[in-house]
Amino acid sequence: MGAHSRDEKLLMHFFQDSLAGATVIWYTNLEASCTRTWKDLITAFLRQYQYISDMAPDRTQLQNMVKKESETFKEYAQR
Repeated sequence: MGAHSRDEKLLMHFFQDSLAGATVIWYTNLEASCTRTWKDLITAFLRQYQYISDMAPDRTQLQNMVKKESETFKEYAQR
């Protein structure tokens, strides 16, 4: 895709192909007038999903996490 990084229409097409679940619903409900350019689409996506990066633990928090005796490894990894 690096060779096509300046082709906004292609980037927008492949962006929608990369979505799944709730993000597909979000994307299909977007007003077309809000996403005329690749930059518009990026801005709308980041505005919608910024809370996820705000909630993500930082490296120190991850390093300090300890598996509880009562939880499975899967539960620990998901937490």
